[in-house]
Amino acid sequence: MLSQITLDVAVLGVVAFDVTHGAAAHDEAEAAINRLLCERAERVVVAADSSKLGRRAFARICAAEQVDTLVTDTAAPQDTVHRFEEAGIRVLAV
Repeated sequence: MLSQITLDVAVLGVVAFDVTHGAAAHDEAEAAINRLLCERAERVVVAADSSKLGRRAFARICAAEQVDTLVTDTAAPQDTVHRFEEAGIRVLAV
C-alpha cells in the first residue's frame, strides 16, 4: 500500500544522521518504511537532536543527498551544521 502513496513532505525521526552515511535507524523494518516514505515524498525533513548528528546506525534509511531540511536543536556543533549545509541541506536549529 505504501508504494502507492504520494507525499508532499515526509518528516522522519531518526536514530542517526551523518553527511557521509545518511539517515539511519536501529530497526530494519522501521528503516524500510522510512526509506519508502523518502522515495515517495517531494521533500524530506529529518528531525534529529544534536546527539544523533555525525552518527551511524544499523539500518540505512536514505542518503544525506535525499534530505532537504534538517531540524535539530541549538546544541548542534557549528562545524557539524556547516557540513550539512555544504551538502546542500537546509539546517534549522531550534
